Amino acid sequence: MARVTDPARLVGTWRLRSWISTGEDGSVAEPMGRSPEGILVYTGGGTMITTIGLPGRPCITGGDILRGPPDEIVAMATTFIAYSGTYRLDGDDVIHDVEMSLFPDWVGTRQRRHVSLSDDGSRLMLSADPMMVRGRISAQRLEWERIRD
Repeated sequence: MARVTDPARLVGTWRLRSWISTGEDGSVAEPMGRSPEGILVYTGGGTMITTIGLPGRPCITGGDILRGPPDEIVAMATTFIAYSGTYRLDGDDVIHDVEMSLFPDWVGTRQRRHVSLSDDGSRLMLSADPMMVRGRISAQRLEWERIRD
């Protein structure tokens, strides 16, 4: 994996291949399972959007997009991540300036991700410094595969 110095190398659509969360005690977890679903898009104009979810998420009883049983709504919200905004490179990192997010705490924040790219440009690695995920402080590492430029 190599350093990314040209933001044009990020432009495209990426599919999530793995998400590994490593706790301070060295324990390893997969927050969205062994085969997480996810799409990450970087545009040439500086916009980014990502969605990540647990495969096989159940439907909401009644099929109402904005209402359902509280336990199903909680399950829906805790098995999906979505945010968008702008991006830029800063040294060995990509900065996501979050404008919209399913997790409202991130709106208006800068999410820093350490970034590297395979030599052929087909694999992207994003990692984050330790943060709270599923009730524990852990470092995140997500591997993405390019599916479209």
